[in-house]
Amino acid sequence: MSFLQIVSANSLSMAISALFLLWMSGILLGRIPNRGRKHTITCILSGLLWAVLLAVLAAVCYRTGFWRLPYGIGRIIWQYFVLVCMALLLGLVYRVSLRDCGLSVMMIELLGSYGDLLSELYLYGRLFDLRVPAELREYLFWMLGIRPGCLLLCGLVIKKSGVGRIYRQWLGQEKIHRGILLLLGLYPVYGEALDHVINDPGKNRAYFLLPLMMLLVIHMIFVYVGRDWQQKQYILAQETSLRQQAIYIENMEQIQAEIRRFRHDFRNMTAGMYLQAREGDLDAVRSFIQEMTEDFDRQAGDQIRLMNQLANVHMTELKGLLLEKLARMQKEAIHCELEVLHPFEGTRIRSTDLCRCLGILIDNAADEVRGKKDARIHLMISSQDGCTTFRVKNPLYGEVDFQNLGRAGYTTKGEGHGIGLESYRKILGRYGFVFPFTAVQDGCFVQELKIQEV
Repeated sequence: MSFLQIVSANSLSMAISALFLLWMSGILLGRIPNRGRKHTITCILSGLLWAVLLAVLAAVCYRTGFWRLPYGIGRIIWQYFVLVCMALLLGLVYRVSLRDCGLSVMMIELLGSYGDLLSELYLYGRLFDLRVPAELREYLFWMLGIRPGCLLLCGLVIKKSGVGRIYRQWLGQEKIHRGILLLLGLYPVYGEALDHVINDPGKNRAYFLLPLMMLLVIHMIFVYVGRDWQQKQYILAQETSLRQQAIYIENMEQIQAEIRRFRHDFRNMTAGMYLQAREGDLDAVRSFIQEMTEDFDRQAGDQIRLMNQLANVHMTELKGLLLEKLARMQKEAIHCELEVLHPFEGTRIRSTDLCRCLGILIDNAADEVRGKKDARIHLMISSQDGCTTFRVKNPLYGEVDFQNLGRAGYTTKGEGHGIGLESYRKILGRYGFVFPFTAVQDGCFVQELKIQEV
């Protein structure tokens, strides 16, 4: 075959691999976010360039004998190079952290091995001389027919098995098990070793089952880790529920005590209103009723509204954080007004990162108003139009240097502080779809965190 023919055949193979990559990334990472026509065109052109570049380099490696280096070193280096290129392509398409892209492409490579191994059953024990037209046609039939069909079958099984949900749960963990990282990271190495074993003419055909057994073991490990994570989440949800019930009971007791006090004074208040009504002083009656309503709101209404808003937060980790912060602020006599405009189910960033970021913003707001007269914080959560917004607002009692805000060591609270916002910026730097906003409005310090969900 000429060099151009090799490049053409490789381009078709790489195009199939690129389609499988995007399909599997959609299952593992979720739907590709729509960021407009410009981003779509850029991704398509980058994908084509990626396929052509790898096709040319693969042809060069084939012609120079790079893949025939001893112990399969050339093929291993090539696989790692392809994985890096795949990670860069995914980073451009999804704009997520390189860590998530790297883990995802290794997982996709592992999942794609199921389809490749099935397709290689057709090639077992056969060598093609591509200079012979009949054998060239048979090889192209395998590459453009049997292999894509096996990958399609593999993808459908993966989609139906729920691996994507387990993988997203695993990816959402702050600390990932080192054993699984080792299994994924070294897959090209032991994959090449297993391939060498099954293609040894002296070995029995049954050795072909070794890679499938290895892949099955890895899959079972992922399922076990996913179920273990689900169990921990269930326990966390139970603990959060118990904590919420304890706080709810405490608030109900406070509300009940306030209602008893209000009821005790109600007769005296209505007696005064009755005399005003008999004298025809309707303005005084309206004023009295308004004062009575405001007094009830101050005593019990705020607590009732707070619990109603908290019920709209359906994300266990975030609800646990809010319960902890609200209980602490209540003890410190800081009034917190929580506003959840729509039921909040979850967001694209990891739950641990979200809780760390929101915890930093709430702690900074509490530090600013602590000990001040009429200390209050307004917290708003909004999920609509493909965007989730978190806003923390508090009265400002000093000056803010926006140029140094978030810089390492900068603080207005004295020695030992200043690392919160720096950590906040570093966490957000991992995500290309998260946009922080800081401003001073009407004497209040406002910090917003916007997350683009689609």
